[in-house]
Order: sequence, then structure tokens, then C-alpha cells
Amino acid sequence: MAFLENITIGQYIPVDSVIHRLDPRTKIIIALTVMILAVATTSLRIYFLISFFLLTLSLASRIPFPYFFRNLKSFFWLFLLTFILHIFFTSGEAIKFLSFKFIKVSYEGVINGIIYSWRLAIFIFCAAFLSLTTQAVELTDATFKFFSPLKKVKFPIEELSLITMISLRFIPLLLEEAFNLKKAQMSRGASFEGGLIKRIKKTLPLLLPLFVSSFRKADELALALDARGFRSGQERTSFQRLVFKRSDYLFLSFVLVIIVISYLVKKI
Repeated sequence: MAFLENITIGQYIPVDSVIHRLDPRTKIIIALTVMILAVATTSLRIYFLISFFLLTLSLASRIPFPYFFRNLKSFFWLFLLTFILHIFFTSGEAIKFLSFKFIKVSYEGVINGIIYSWRLAIFIFCAAFLSLTTQAVELTDATFKFFSPLKKVKFPIEELSLITMISLRFIPLLLEEAFNLKKAQMSRGASFEGGLIKRIKKTLPLLLPLFVSSFRKADELALALDARGFRSGQERTSFQRLVFKRSDYLFLSFVLVIIVISYLVKKI
């Protein structure tokens, strides 16, 4: 359960910062651009540039660093597994002092392990950045604006936006429910200490009540939507209009500069 306790994706931290005041579409464009850049290159220099840009955004958001890095701590085993798989299964020039009779560690494997683990960390950091600085309703409105042209081909944009918002809102609810279940079990004498395998076995009994609780919340949500007159396919209005401001164009220009610098660095 320590894995769940460190996840902040899905939570929103209300802070008065320039990042929070940005249009949600701007933040989505920033996150998607950074992730696409991370996928499109394997240059360590570009990864340093992307990481510096993300750290600058986190500073501008005025959210304490632990909220961002707790997510990375939760996925430590995924990073370690990715690194190990690449160093042992990537062919190349062997590192003599790390290679044995049946084990061969190559320089290329170490570099690939670092790059792909770093890439996963960037993805998780971007998800945390979006979640911590943007309300779920704002992300829903931004999704609706992005895909609104598809309404001409009768694509269910309203339903897609609603599903996006519900999914984002359910993450912190399920995490809170998991914490309550863990505390209830501990108050009854249950222990979640021990090695990794033991902790996994002790956590499995919590999954059934967690699923039951999530289905109950989903049923209550459906009743609430029905009581408020929600009908599929009807035109929806938005309380807050999304408008690009000077700060949005400024940050989008920063993204463009990052793209140009990454292109130049790749050419060098």
C-alpha cells in the first residue's frame, strides 16, 4: 500500500500561480509536446533539456517538489525493471568488469536502460504536472474544445469529456478508499510489513472490498447524473469559457523554443 500512498496523480493542489492560471489547453499541449519529444529522441542532451524545462514549470507552479517526486518513488521498481531488462538484453560492446560467463552487460544496454527509464519518469512527471495544476472540470472542457470539430461526424464528444472527468475524479477517491480499508484492517490487527512478496499477498484481500466500493460509487454517480437530467447526445454548456491569454502564448512560445533547440541539438 506504500505504492498507493505516494501517488498524487489525480489530485489537484489549489495554489495561486501563473501555471494554475494558464488555459488547460496550454498545459495539455505542453505535456503532450514534452512526451512526444521524449519518444522521438534518444539523446541524453535533449532529455536534460526536457527535464530542466519540467523542473522550471514545477517551480513556477509553486507546488512543493515532494508532490511531483512522490510519484516517481512509487514507480521505482518499474524503473529498475526497465533498466535491468535493457542492460542484460541489449547487444553491444561488453563492459569487462561487469560481464561474467553467462551474463553480459553492454555499454549500449546501460545507455538504453537510462534513456527508457528516464522516458518513463518524464511521462509520470507530465501526468502529475497536469493533475496537480489543473482541475478535472478544466481538463474536461479542454478535451471538449480539442475534439469539438469531430462533432460534425457525430462523434460523441460530450460523452468522451464526461468519461475523462469521471476517470480523473475517481483516482483520488479510490486511493482514499484504499487508505481507509488499510487503516480498518490494521485496527483489526492486520500487518502489512515484510518483504515485497509478503506485502503483495497481504494487500490482495483489500482488492475485493475496493472493487465493491468502486462499483457502489459508480452506481451512486449514475443515479446522480439521472437525477440531474443528464441525457446522452444533448448539447452541453460550460460555466467557464476557455480563452488564450498572453501568458498562454508566452508558454507556448517556450514550447516552440524547446522544439527548435531539440531539433538543433539532434543535428549537431
